[in-house]
Amino acid sequence: MELQYATRRRRFAMVASKPVHLVFVHGLFSSREVWSAFQKLIDTDPVLKDWVTVDCFEYDSRRFQLRPDRRIGEIEGIADALETRLHQGERLREAESIVLVTHSQGGLIVQRFLSRMLRDGKGRDLSRIKHITMFACPNTGSAFFLSIRKFLIVWNHPQEKQLRPFERAVTEAQRTVLCDVVHARSLNDRQCPIPVAAYGGLTDNIVPDVVARGAFPSGGVIRADHRSIVQPTDHDADSYIVVRRALLDVAARGPGPADGAPAAPVPGSPFEWQSGGQSVSPPFARLEGSLKGPDRHSLIASIMASATPKRVHVLAGLGGSGKSRLALEIADRARRADRQVWWVPAAQLSSCMRTVAGELGAPEPQVRQAWGPGVGGSATDLVWRLLNAADKPWLLVLDNADDPQQLGPRDGAVSDGTGWLRDPTTDKGMVIVTSRVRSQEIWGSWSQVHRVVPLNDEDGASLLLERTGGAGGSNEQARALSAELGGLPLVLRYAADFVKAVSSGKVTLKEGDIKDFESYRKAVKLRFESAPGTPRDRDSDELFGQDIVEKVCGIALDLLAQQEMPQAAPLLKVFACLNIAPIPYRCLLNGEALAQSPLFPEFSPAQCTAVVRGLEDLGLVDVDVREGADDPEFSHVLTLHPVVHGVLREDEDVQARRTDYYGLTVRLLLTASKGKNPDHPSNWPLWEAIAPHAKEVTRSCLLGTTRLTDRSVPRDALELARLTARYLITTGLLGPARDLVLPIIDSCASFDFHEKDREILALRHEKGRIALEREDLRAAEEELRKVVEARTQVLGSEDHPGTLASRHKLARAIVEQERWEEAEPMLRSIISAENKVSGPEHYDTLVVRHTLARAMSYIPGRAAEAENEVRKILAVSRRRDWPATTPETLRVRATLARCMLVQGRGKEAEEEIRGALRDAAQPMDTHLMLHLRYVLCLVLLRRGRAPDSVRELSALQGDLNKVNPAGPLTKKTSRLLEKAVQQMSDPDQYRPNER
Repeated sequence: MELQYATRRRRFAMVASKPVHLVFVHGLFSSREVWSAFQKLIDTDPVLKDWVTVDCFEYDSRRFQLRPDRRIGEIEGIADALETRLHQGERLREAESIVLVTHSQGGLIVQRFLSRMLRDGKGRDLSRIKHITMFACPNTGSAFFLSIRKFLIVWNHPQEKQLRPFERAVTEAQRTVLCDVVHARSLNDRQCPIPVAAYGGLTDNIVPDVVARGAFPSGGVIRADHRSIVQPTDHDADSYIVVRRALLDVAARGPGPADGAPAAPVPGSPFEWQSGGQSVSPPFARLEGSLKGPDRHSLIASIMASATPKRVHVLAGLGGSGKSRLALEIADRARRADRQVWWVPAAQLSSCMRTVAGELGAPEPQVRQAWGPGVGGSATDLVWRLLNAADKPWLLVLDNADDPQQLGPRDGAVSDGTGWLRDPTTDKGMVIVTSRVRSQEIWGSWSQVHRVVPLNDEDGASLLLERTGGAGGSNEQARALSAELGGLPLVLRYAADFVKAVSSGKVTLKEGDIKDFESYRKAVKLRFESAPGTPRDRDSDELFGQDIVEKVCGIALDLLAQQEMPQAAPLLKVFACLNIAPIPYRCLLNGEALAQSPLFPEFSPAQCTAVVRGLEDLGLVDVDVREGADDPEFSHVLTLHPVVHGVLREDEDVQARRTDYYGLTVRLLLTASKGKNPDHPSNWPLWEAIAPHAKEVTRSCLLGTTRLTDRSVPRDALELARLTARYLITTGLLGPARDLVLPIIDSCASFDFHEKDREILALRHEKGRIALEREDLRAAEEELRKVVEARTQVLGSEDHPGTLASRHKLARAIVEQERWEEAEPMLRSIISAENKVSGPEHYDTLVVRHTLARAMSYIPGRAAEAENEVRKILAVSRRRDWPATTPETLRVRATLARCMLVQGRGKEAEEEIRGALRDAAQPMDTHLMLHLRYVLCLVLLRRGRAPDSVRELSALQGDLNKVNPAGPLTKKTSRLLEKAVQQMSDPDQYRPNER
């Protein structure tokens, strides 16, 4: 390959008659002078100098504009100016091949330029641009500027605003560039394929390399900081090599349209190259400064020396306590010990583990099958099979796993060890998990939980002094500030960066404001009336963390209050009362519940929007758009930092006004879900978004230690719990449904409800449903009989809709126990009542009619009668536009397939059940999907296709053993598998049953 590159370079030097125009775009607070090193190297490069023409696009980006007759341009206007320069500039308007190279904000300007051109239908006009290289572009915003802004009273630079994390226009432009430039398939008015490579600096503390690379599939890490990355010292510098490589590739392609493929990496180049998929390389660029704390060094040494027999280590502690920093230190030592290391953020768990599978040598078809919707694939099993078989020692880091269940199986606990987190079976493997959860019971006995506590005063002072270069004050002042902030590394770093920026003159504040360690400490003390060096309870991390983060967040909230946003603090606390999951704030805040709350007097929608924006500006929330969600009402989400979330939910104001805060969150969720039946798939996107919050709020209202003073709040919370349980059951999430319902029923007396109150009976009905779906049929029948009896008494009639629902589930429990004749008269009685109460074509009536048809299909000689009834139900469902993914529709189709099979029409039966499986929108191991897969296996065996049946049954049995190893379906599957194996060994004894 090196010979190939050498040959191409000679050809470029000899025959490159068409010039390539290289256009540099500088960053914030910069100018064309930043590119002088590049220009000198190109002018002295014997291969490039004769055919590469250099242009610098310059714009005004000074820190302050002192002349009143001028203003600093915004990025929108600068992007338009770039368009003018490229299409009307004296040298560029006739250029056939253009290469753009950007630094920092310059990358955002180019992305905005591309996005606006495509939006205006000018995609073909971009075809002259053959390659784009971005250095240190803040693709998710610059955390450095944001950390400074948290404490500023006035700084309104229009270009700096674009660097804030998740600034909406940046996100939208980047999405357009990724979809319609990087991944474009053709050249047209709305698309133009252009190779784009994004590079970050290894020691860049302004735009970390992870941010600079963003979601762009091509690029890498260069050994440089934010400024030196665009000031190469010689022709062998990493940054010069990548630009030179791009120019050579463009020259090789000529002036024709770009194909969108990224430039190939230079063989042997020293920088890290990324190509395709999610990066699983550890972010070693974050290893700045020395690790603080002798206890942390001892912990790392213990883990690396395998001092314990455990291979899974959980680093648990408060958010910001340095868990990820510890894990990164371990990863660095593992790398130097020649271990293969993968770094997997929990937020990108599935996609990153797919990359791990690829790096372990999994064939692409096998990966697609494991991550696809087809039958028989298991991504977790595939990855762990490869890990346990790996020859080279390895370390897997699962970072920020604050929801342990995310690492567990779909319907089980992480402690089961059958999900993404498992105990390696090889001595060559080790797993590190970072999480806020420190319960050994949750993580399982096969793991080792290590508590990560904040730094002591001495080590915290060292961090402050090193990070500021000693500019913030004396050792004693640093110790005092460390004590005041409680030693949380995250908060200490923010404080140090702020003090350093002020002391170095980068930011100027009013006289008397914070300027060093001591003034920072006094401001914190004044705000919260807390003396420096107050003794802390190091064993009470959560309480300790509350005091720390309240002090840091309080300054930002006060700034918003000074900007006439006093509602910022209570709104942030309302968000903190919800789950840590992304919050669909639009659908929650659109109703009248907020304006009706005593927490928000005279709070208009416009004010609400402004407050959310203010919280985002100060970094207290991150606003984003969920991929794959079409409805903006719940696709627009915001998230709180885990530390902020954990602290504010225990805030004194929240605890003193629990009824107001939690009553509001319940009403917000009920209003958002009003009229959204959780049984219908069309409503599932909404329920998926709010279910984590509904579970969190109902538990807090009903199971909290403090009783709520307004009885309407627990009553509303019970209704919210019932609706949420219905969604969880319908979508096959039986474990979470059980965890939600059972503790509330068992503890109902603690919030002044009785087990025979109608609200509790409604939850007991869902309890019976859960037992029914889990195939605990005797328990389901027992509970539902009690519920039917109690509901008849409380609701006054057997024909009340609630009682009818429980009667139907009771009949279903009897059907599932194969007592079909006993169930038939019960079902006919319920149908008769439903016809009067709800109507013959109501959803509830049709569900009961299907249960009757299913019972008849098992009675000898009545399959044709059952089929006739099933077809009538399907006709009604089509007429009423039920989605094909509706669970009841899928169940009806499974019954139809069975009726066909019993009548000898095996081919039709297979077509029907395969169609149902294709239309299903659930994971393959949910209760419904397991039953559909069983019917398919039954059909295959009856048709004489024993090998196919054995393959499907083996996969099905594996999933059933994980979900419900002792259940009736598991036993039926085992018996059917034995029969299929016998049929394979002696096929003459079995004849296909079909016409």
